[in-house]
Amino acid sequence: MSATHFAYDRVAQSLAAELTNSLWRAGDELPSEMDLAAHFNVTRRTVRKALAIVEKDGLITKGKGRRTRFRGKTIDWSHDMVTGLPAAARRAGLRLSTRVLEIGEVPAGLSEARALGLPLGTPVTELWRLRLLDGKAMVQQRSVLPIDILASIAPADLIRHSLYDLVRRVSDVGQLFVTEEHFSPSQASAREASFAIVEESRPVMRVTRIVACAKRPAEYSNSILLGPLFRF
Repeated sequence: MSATHFAYDRVAQSLAAELTNSLWRAGDELPSEMDLAAHFNVTRRTVRKALAIVEKDGLITKGKGRRTRFRGKTIDWSHDMVTGLPAAARRAGLRLSTRVLEIGEVPAGLSEARALGLPLGTPVTELWRLRLLDGKAMVQQRSVLPIDILASIAPADLIRHSLYDLVRRVSDVGQLFVTEEHFSPSQASAREASFAIVEESRPVMRVTRIVACAKRPAEYSNSILLGPLFRF
């Protein structure tokens, strides 16, 4: 493996890190090859090879005049409307897959009882899912719902369809909307880490929210974001 290869591989990794961890938006133009070469202290040939790698990964595209632009494979987080992740992923050009890790009945704890408006200890359904985007684990989701809402939904359907679409279809709850939502820097718990196959106490962004229909709360979720593809 030559030094030149190490150079363009290093530049490609640096570009990918910048483009997936900052505020780039779809269509934003990257600096010229000459400017990138000066910035990374490499040749333009090395920059071209690095850009080819990043383009193959789907982060950039060559437009008219061979201008390099950010492709924009990010998901804009909706704060007021309930949008299923499958639809949001399709709009962003990402392939979503879902693993149902665990589903069962548990007694409502303090947070679940408060969020769902139920007496403490009321049986509820707890659903753990791992959501992957383009094959990479991006969201570890824990959803807690009243037992009757999830009773008619088969676990296999949760792999193929949006939970919210299934709830609307099976439970006839009508329109769903977010009533509360909170974002906070956090760490993966031991259970979350084992499900997501990451190290315990890994820094993550935690999202907790309550989704309701016109009549009552329908879901309390406590999720951790494992990747940089979400824009808030």
